[in-house]
Amino acid sequence: MSGCVYIAWRYIFSPSTNSAQTEPRDTMKSLLWELCLCSVLAFTSSHPWLKGRKNITLDMTTPPEPRIPGFPDRCDGLGFNAITLDNDGVSYFFRDEFVWKGFKAEARLINATWPRLPSHLQAAFRLHQPSAPELHDKIFFFKGDMVWQYNNMVPEGSFPIREKFPGIPDNLTGAVECPIGDCYANSVIFSKGNAIFVLDLTTNKMKEKLWPRVRGCTALMKWIDKYYCFRGTYFLRFNPITGHVAPQYPKDSRDYFMRCKGRGHWSKNSTVDRNIFNSCSNLSYDEFTQDQLGRIYAFRGNWYFRPDLKRDGRHPWSLNSSWPSLHGKVDGVFNWDHKMYFIKGPQLFIYKAEGSYSLIDGYPKPVEEELGITDSHIDATFVCPHTSLLYVIQEHFCCAFHPRISLPNLL
Repeated sequence: MSGCVYIAWRYIFSPSTNSAQTEPRDTMKSLLWELCLCSVLAFTSSHPWLKGRKNITLDMTTPPEPRIPGFPDRCDGLGFNAITLDNDGVSYFFRDEFVWKGFKAEARLINATWPRLPSHLQAAFRLHQPSAPELHDKIFFFKGDMVWQYNNMVPEGSFPIREKFPGIPDNLTGAVECPIGDCYANSVIFSKGNAIFVLDLTTNKMKEKLWPRVRGCTALMKWIDKYYCFRGTYFLRFNPITGHVAPQYPKDSRDYFMRCKGRGHWSKNSTVDRNIFNSCSNLSYDEFTQDQLGRIYAFRGNWYFRPDLKRDGRHPWSLNSSWPSLHGKVDGVFNWDHKMYFIKGPQLFIYKAEGSYSLIDGYPKPVEEELGITDSHIDATFVCPHTSLLYVIQEHFCCAFHPRISLPNLL
């Protein structure tokens, strides 16, 4: 019996659900505990790298290192020449012959960490590409017309850039991977001056982009599922498909990506409950879902986590940072036919998953009109893999039915 069917069967037919002494909310709590246990077992068995990995978030709790006299301070406002994450999800910030590890480590010489790697790097990125074993989980460093390839800290040779990445120019100023789902295809985004180059790793075809807001990057970085262009010590967060940058940028990296005395964005978000930012706090989650690309989302109020990217950190993002026009707690979420559906009160939001999520024209629409659900109080929704049945949980009842939405209505 599949886990999905088992949970529905357990919920409807367990004797405790028919007991007059059992409150619906107690039954729901039992179901959610069971669902969470199944989720944890599924995550850890299918993603063994989730166990015991370091990342930028965990680095915040480690004791500070002593500064070596004469070495620079990362908070001096001079910015960085290159930024990358390693295969444990730890971030590295490079400038001249120095490198800073994680959130608060002091400067160290580059070649003390990365043997045979030159100083004054111009770009760096980590590539996660399971379909290409020769490139999978490799780290690339760029300088001039050369690229150095590493398996974490182990050097694997240096090559002309044109041999590894056809069509990409020399003397880059930034590089970052962009997997399918974030981009239309598994790609790498490069920057040089005011130009952006996107290399499709499947076809080895390169396209040049002219994004007015993403210009003059001195480093590129991807953290969890967000993309950043650094300009010295300031940064922009950009959409890797369109180059769109929200109007609140640029921001100072010393408030976000490193610990600097007297700085930090926490002081600017004092009204937000910090327990929201702790994925292991006692605050409950509202919904979980997994899309067709294997991306896992956990929703809590107006925020979501990406448990599948736990290696790189645990950090919540606001809903509208990925799903435009969506705000506040959702009542139900499910994936079907490469689209993500959100039920929020009496309204249904549908987003296409083509690169980044985009709201389908004409939505939101009434839930009753689109799904045939007359009771607006919904506790949870899900669709089992390889089926078109939608399961809807309302208090201590679970219903399974074919939604009224048909594919032609969404094209």
